[in-house]
Amino acid sequence: MVSSVSEVAGLRGGVRAPRQYSRCIEVADLSEDGTVTYSIVIPCYRSQQSLPELVERIRAALKPLGEPFEVILVNDASPDDTWSVIQQLAAQYPFVTGIDVLRNGGQYRAILCGLERVKGRWVILMDDDLQHPPEEIPVLIDAILARPDVDCVMGRYQVKHHGPIRNLGSALVSRLDTLLYDKPKRLVGSSFQIMTRQLARAVCQHKTANPILNPLIYRSTRRIANVPVRHEPRAYGRSGYRFRALVRLVLNNILSASNLPLRLISVLGTLSAAGSLLLGCFYLGVFLVRGIPVAGFTTQVLLIIFFGGMALLSVGIVGEYLLRILDEVRDSPRYVVRAETTRSPGPRDDATPGHGPI
Repeated sequence: MVSSVSEVAGLRGGVRAPRQYSRCIEVADLSEDGTVTYSIVIPCYRSQQSLPELVERIRAALKPLGEPFEVILVNDASPDDTWSVIQQLAAQYPFVTGIDVLRNGGQYRAILCGLERVKGRWVILMDDDLQHPPEEIPVLIDAILARPDVDCVMGRYQVKHHGPIRNLGSALVSRLDTLLYDKPKRLVGSSFQIMTRQLARAVCQHKTANPILNPLIYRSTRRIANVPVRHEPRAYGRSGYRFRALVRLVLNNILSASNLPLRLISVLGTLSAAGSLLLGCFYLGVFLVRGIPVAGFTTQVLLIIFFGGMALLSVGIVGEYLLRILDEVRDSPRYVVRAETTRSPGPRDDATPGHGPI
């Protein structure tokens, strides 16, 4: 476990730690062809406007480093012209690879699709909306190269440019990650991060039906640190994170990792039974001591409504677990690749299933 987050965060001070690319070669496995140092995976959805600027800024930010890199753009079945833009960028930039999945499966499945194809020694994850400035990528690189004992460095935003609902959801998810996944309390999770190739492989080995990226990282390693990075306002379009999506994310976080809801049902059932017994003893005592019969119509109606609602809630929670079990055992692919850009003439149009259940 990383002993101090501040040690990595301190790299944003007055003097930036020098880049030590030789150390990168020593501690990381070489890629299959030995030509890629950094792999950047970007899930794309409704990002036809931002992608050209994003790719050009990535090129400008990484070119001075003098290390080969690749950019993997995964189109999550976006309904606009995102895939056409990705194809144009792949034809324009030799370091760009485009992947088009057959069906929209969400951000995390798109990320896993890209992670299973990376060749770099270091893997960088970022969003497609330009809120993660490409100019901050060297900051992540410096941070992880300065700490060979760290498997992942997550950017900690100096100032967040999200809406109140998104910020509330992020805070709740962070608390749940600490409670359910043993996330270090001082660690701030984010989707702008860099990890070793070994960790990327470990994350891909989790064949869960409902993948959530950061919890998979917390399950794979505790050697994680933070470094301060800039966070910019959204340049194009609107965020896809609505209240309903955040509620779904919170529920997935809880149900995919913990039996806490089932335990709460057991506790509530026990407390309800005990409360009913005490209430019955109270009414019996009133009748025996004072000889006053207790009118029970209102009490009975309220108790029936209460316990009926509790029963339906319990059935619903158990049903959610059963649906997740069904998703796991039917072994459907997490994603299916519809097309993929290649450097040889013509794209690969065969339907290639991804590993693990959807």
